[in-house]
Amino acid sequence: MGIDHNKWQVIYSTLLIISCILNFYYTPEIICVLDKYCDNSVSTLIKGMFVRIVAITGFFSRVVLLFKGKINLVKYKENMDAFHAFTPMTSSDIDGLNRFSCRVILCCILLTVPVNFARLWILWDLIQNTVVFVALSYIQNFSMYCIETHFIVLCFILYQKFAGINKDLLTLKINTVMRNKYPFMSKTGEKYLKNKSTIYCNKEIEYSLAAGYPMSDIIENLKIKHKLCCEAIIYLNNLFGIQLGLSLCALCLYTMFDLYYHLVGILDHSNSNNLIYGWILQYSVRFATVTVFPHATTKQALKSKMLLTDINNRYLDNATKEELQMFLNQISSCTIKFTACDFFTLNNHMITSAIAAGTTYLIILLQFNT
Repeated sequence: MGIDHNKWQVIYSTLLIISCILNFYYTPEIICVLDKYCDNSVSTLIKGMFVRIVAITGFFSRVVLLFKGKINLVKYKENMDAFHAFTPMTSSDIDGLNRFSCRVILCCILLTVPVNFARLWILWDLIQNTVVFVALSYIQNFSMYCIETHFIVLCFILYQKFAGINKDLLTLKINTVMRNKYPFMSKTGEKYLKNKSTIYCNKEIEYSLAAGYPMSDIIENLKIKHKLCCEAIIYLNNLFGIQLGLSLCALCLYTMFDLYYHLVGILDHSNSNNLIYGWILQYSVRFATVTVFPHATTKQALKSKMLLTDINNRYLDNATKEELQMFLNQISSCTIKFTACDFFTLNNHMITSAIAAGTTYLIILLQFNT
């Protein structure tokens, strides 16, 4: 589930950091070879900036991962193990996680390998001495994508946990509504949940309540599990905050630069022009996944507050009321959100903001070019 900080991981990170330094240093010379001339035009400066941004993001991401990765991943795993002590993962949860992980990894490979291989093939026929330099840049970019993919998978695990907690709370809500509606109904031996909503409920909680198990104890367990997941969010923010901040800013710049190249006709070969669409698709998908999945996980976490409020508005015993109030206070006191370096929150609003900002700066670049 996590990154194993063994010697191979350290060696790979060290080599990647060295390649980032080399690419950053030799960028001006390689750009001159690629353009077949050296000038101070906007297009030449942007090409050099593009490669150096890749090197900078790859360098700092790997450094942070080396120094902060092991501690935060261990804490994250400890919280998930504590969660599983209350509720072990079911076979359906494991299958869902495996399917999601395979799809995300496959998407990562399909969006990066074919288009980058095609570009390297073109360069091999034209300028062979730049292939190694460009390949290193692509490897650095792919490394960033792998970090994003790892974050998304860990985020999805938390999404599953919060969804399970909300399912249990929904069961308690339906149970409470039915008991308030039919107060003289027997607690045992009666099937009092006969509406269609029961298909989304936790049958184990239904049976426990029907057997007379205190609702306050169930809520206390859910409160502990919710707290473990909220702490796991903090660990993910500490581990991936810097990388995600660099990655999101870089993806916006990559997309803007590629659109700029395409609009002003900088690339000489028709095959390269077609590859731009592949790169833009890759950057767009990466930006969307890094913002959409954390937003969905945050919504699941905050949905618990709404369900708790609905339950608390019903007639319940004092012990249950007290546990509900403590649960609500816990959620209100926690900062439940994914952030990038605490500068901005990862949510769907970032997509529209990035489009608006990118369009503005693209127009400014085009004006400079003319």
